[in-house]
Order: sequence, then structure tokens, then C-alpha cells
Amino acid sequence: MPVVLDIETVPLSSALAVEYPEDRQPPANYKSAETIAKWREQDRIKWGEERAKKASLNPRLCRILCLGWAVVTEDGTLTDHGCFYAEHEEGEAELLANFWRLMATHSGQVVTWNGSWDLRVLVLRSAHHRLTPTLGAAHIREWLRKYQTRPHFDCKAVVLNWDVVQSGEGLSEWAAFFGLPGKTEGVTGKDVYPLFLGGMHDEIAEYCIRDVLATSGIYAQLLDFFGDTYAIYDEA
Repeated sequence: MPVVLDIETVPLSSALAVEYPEDRQPPANYKSAETIAKWREQDRIKWGEERAKKASLNPRLCRILCLGWAVVTEDGTLTDHGCFYAEHEEGEAELLANFWRLMATHSGQVVTWNGSWDLRVLVLRSAHHRLTPTLGAAHIREWLRKYQTRPHFDCKAVVLNWDVVQSGEGLSEWAAFFGLPGKTEGVTGKDVYPLFLGGMHDEIAEYCIRDVLATSGIYAQLLDFFGDTYAIYDEA
């Protein structure tokens, strides 16, 4: 049976250990020592926030904090759901091992919302931990192949014909289009790291699961029209 997936990531502590580059310069019209010192204090904060954001999106510099999942039948009916959560960095390897066990239990058919990035992070972080995948390399490569929905049905790619960078075309908008509950109100992906720093782990897990459930609902609506073997063309 297909498994719906979504991950949330945070920067690795090693990625944040990089020191602020002291050669960053204030605007040329800042002359007084007080003004420059205030600018540098603000710039240090801004630089740290930007570093954390970029690291969270880089498989080399981030780790998986939460993996939400749901098992659905071939007709899109939800049968089970939950999440794997690694509050500490040393727990990521076990989270990934659970992911591969989940894949082994089911068909290796996955459903996502714009999930090529999620799957690539899952694969590369698994490689980092030297885990052995429970699926063959050919199957894993097919997860990242465009213009098909087997073994990876990317709901956003399907509704936008693989032009997934269109602004304003998010999970909540499409869930609302289908009359379904959307993402957690008032929370977006950029809020995950601040929530993590605040120790709000239950809220992060709930946010991740809500994304999975919204994706599951959209998937069920699309199946009758696209099916899980849909492809625009076959890339030989």
C-alpha cells in the first residue's frame, strides 16, 4: 500500500558552529562607532537566522527532526498514520531505520506534496549514516524521476504539471480547493526551527502529521483521474 510522507528538518549543530564573518561591512554612510556596533549586532542576528534557514534545506548541513507518515489503500483510504521523531541529533539514524522498515513493510510506493526534496534528503541522510536501504537502487532512483507517479506520486507535481515553483500554489490552497482541512493555521515550514528551539516538539509533530493528512486527502481526490501509473511520457 502507498505511504504518504512528509519531513521536517533542522540545522545540524556543526552547521551553526561556523563563526560570524567579521569582514562583513556596514553601509558606507555608517560612520559613528555606536551606529556601526548596533548594525553589527543586528547583522550578526540576521546572518545567524539566514545560516540556519539555508542549513535546514541542505542535506549536508541539516538533519531530519520529524517524519510524518500515513498508510493508504490503493483507492486512497487512510488506514494508519503517525510520525517518527528525533529530538536529538543522535536519534536521526534510528528515525531513518524506521523509515526503511516502513518501506519494507509496504510497497515502496510513496505519496508526497512536492516531495522530491524530502526523498532526496531521506536518501542522502541515510547514506551519511551508512544505512542499508530496504529497496533496490533502481527503485530509489525512480522516486526522483519526473513525469510519472509510480513509485512516487507527487501530488503537487501532478496538479501543476511538474511546474512546482508557482507561487501561491501551496498545500493549504489545494486542500481548500478540494474541500479538505489544510496545514496547521499560522504555522509554516520556516517556523519549525524556532518551535524546535522553544522545545515545542508536540506542536512540530502535529504540524507534520497535518501536512501528511492533507496530502492523503488530495491524493484520494486525484486517483480517479490520474491513477498511480500516470505518466506524461516515458524517459528511456
